[in-house]
Amino acid sequence: MQYRRSHKHSMKSFFIALIALALAVGAWTAAFFVQHGVVNNVAGKTFVFFTAIAIVSFLRWLVADAPFNPLKRFSVAPFLKTVVSLLLYFGGAIYLLHALFAINVLPLLTTSAVITGIIALSLQDTLKNLFTGLWINTERTVQRGDWVKVNNKEGQVMEVTWRTTRLLTRENDYIYIPNRLLAEDLLENYTYPTPLHVVDLSFNAAYKDPPNKVMGVLLEVAALNGEALKEPTPEVWISGFGDFSLHYRLRVWINDFKSVPRVSTELNSHVWYAFRRAGIEMPYPARTLYHRREEPPLSPEHLFDALRGIDFLGSLDDDSLRSVAEEASVESFGKGEIIVSQGKEGESCYFIDTGRADVRHRAAANEDELVASLGPGDFFGEMGLLTGEPRNATVVASEDCVCIVIKSGTFRRIFNEHPEFAGRVSAALAHREAGLRELKGRAAGPPESEKRSGENILGAIKRFFNMR
Repeated sequence: MQYRRSHKHSMKSFFIALIALALAVGAWTAAFFVQHGVVNNVAGKTFVFFTAIAIVSFLRWLVADAPFNPLKRFSVAPFLKTVVSLLLYFGGAIYLLHALFAINVLPLLTTSAVITGIIALSLQDTLKNLFTGLWINTERTVQRGDWVKVNNKEGQVMEVTWRTTRLLTRENDYIYIPNRLLAEDLLENYTYPTPLHVVDLSFNAAYKDPPNKVMGVLLEVAALNGEALKEPTPEVWISGFGDFSLHYRLRVWINDFKSVPRVSTELNSHVWYAFRRAGIEMPYPARTLYHRREEPPLSPEHLFDALRGIDFLGSLDDDSLRSVAEEASVESFGKGEIIVSQGKEGESCYFIDTGRADVRHRAAANEDELVASLGPGDFFGEMGLLTGEPRNATVVASEDCVCIVIKSGTFRRIFNEHPEFAGRVSAALAHREAGLRELKGRAAGPPESEKRSGENILGAIKRFFNMR
């Protein structure tokens, strides 16, 4: 649409120039037959007037509006077209004054130094803005769509005119900056010549946490962020030693400066959850010593009741189940965080206490398909817990989640003390698989198939836990 409008405008200017040229030819013909080219009469002056208008119009179309005009290679063509048009009109006016009325203004413009000085002083700022606008266009300093910072004002360039550069800030406010400030002040362009931009974030961790562990968690969070580029790769540095913590700097690269606040917020949020899961402390700058008792996120009774609701744990007696509850941990995940990844090995099972999570499966076409949405009371990862199988789906927190996590080490001791529990657990898992197949619309199969599935699961459990 924009090309059609500009093309239509250029053709309109072209036809105006042709009409003016035709009128000039007609006037010249009339003058030729009446007075044989004498320009002092009306016909001759009409010829001169229309000829000048035709030439100016045609030159303006040729330089400014023609499809092949050279101004299109500049970033702000309308501004340059305005300058060229003004120069052509000014030259045409001087010529007509001289040809029609015998008024020569050139000596007045060239010999009056006082008038020239007065005009220059009065238009000093205007001339600065004008020539700075020309400099912006010819050197590609800024262009519409660039994100820049000038005179401590940050925003996206919306337009460059002969006098001002217009910015749209993140607060959706317009700022009109005189062009001369772009030449006098420090100008930062975040888009040109490359859109790559660094997002630097600072974090503190306690001295008791090993630096390699902290840096590994930060790099893992950066790798899982969807807008952080893989190349250049994210980096982590230890920036110094503080009074109460080590200072870390995380650097990631993005290719859209507009997304800096969103990427910073996501990284800060995910680092908080990742530090909490990894047991990394972000100490307070306290000067007063005090002692406190750390309350568990979930009470032992709550953990016991929640685990009792898991069907494959129903075969355990109270003592064994209480042992599982005592060794279980509680982990928090923020919205959008990946809890488990498809294809990765895992030896833990997750029970959702609060929040929701989506189960996504990636097929051969590398497209994620939403399989299920889980809520409080649901669990996942039981096969990895008991058989060590790789994850067959990716689970992402669709809102903030608190999960009860059971590790396989707990069951190793239980199975060694009570080998018969392995058979009960495998039978419960086989029955759960048969129920899931039935819910998905597939035949549950005869009892023999469920029994055979239980035997296969039992064999996998024995191999994983080295049971005889």
